[in-house]
Amino acid sequence: MKETFPPGEGLSRSEESYRRLSQRISSGEFKPGDRFPGEPQLAIELGISRVTLRRVLDRLTAEGVVERRAGAGTYLRAREFDGPVTIDLVSLLARLRGQSQQLEMQLIESIEMAPSLAVYGALRLAPGERIRRIARLRLRDGKPMSYAIDYVPMRLFPLLQAEDLTRDFLLGRLTEPSGDVERGAQHVNAEAASSEVAHYLGLSLADPVLSITRSFYDGIGRGILVTQGFFRPDRFQLQFDALRAGFSQRRGDS
Repeated sequence: MKETFPPGEGLSRSEESYRRLSQRISSGEFKPGDRFPGEPQLAIELGISRVTLRRVLDRLTAEGVVERRAGAGTYLRAREFDGPVTIDLVSLLARLRGQSQQLEMQLIESIEMAPSLAVYGALRLAPGERIRRIARLRLRDGKPMSYAIDYVPMRLFPLLQAEDLTRDFLLGRLTEPSGDVERGAQHVNAEAASSEVAHYLGLSLADPVLSITRSFYDGIGRGILVTQGFFRPDRFQLQFDALRAGFSQRRGDS
């Protein structure tokens, strides 16, 4: 039986379908390792075309939620944790802006290109939409600290000026004057340095680096920026304080 849903206000069909399928996953309808219904059946259940469904599945694949096996179907991947840790977006953006003021930035390259599958899914791009890949080296006290690769949809790239590419906090420029950042996601991994990363960070090929990928979205779910930073572990620390909700207010009232 075909499910019908009222369209989400201001949402594209792809974004609406992504949210509905994500809700089915988070509700426990699918367990880790479960095979999804075939594409024709799943498209009918969601009330969308197979083209739109493939965009949704591409996005979930890029986010690491599902695994698509050639000739075998789509499976829900097992996760090590029940869910992400949620942090305050305003605090995160303020921290990133503050950190950017302490760093020197060198532009390595800025090129227009077609997105990889992972970037396509992470930025939630429309078919055929292109991106700008901006590679930059961050230095602290004159020493390389991280190598950053930013992916910006070409529809937003005209908001950037040439001098912005030597400033760290691109997100601020991309969202002026509206400041429309509704959601962000961060993923932290340990990786082996590629030849590109190793060259600019002064490391040997396959040396360990800390990889931090951040994605930011506007109020209707469109990608604004995906940035991937590769950090030398000997020159960077990742730390945070955990406070009970309302703790700072209670301290101020005492």
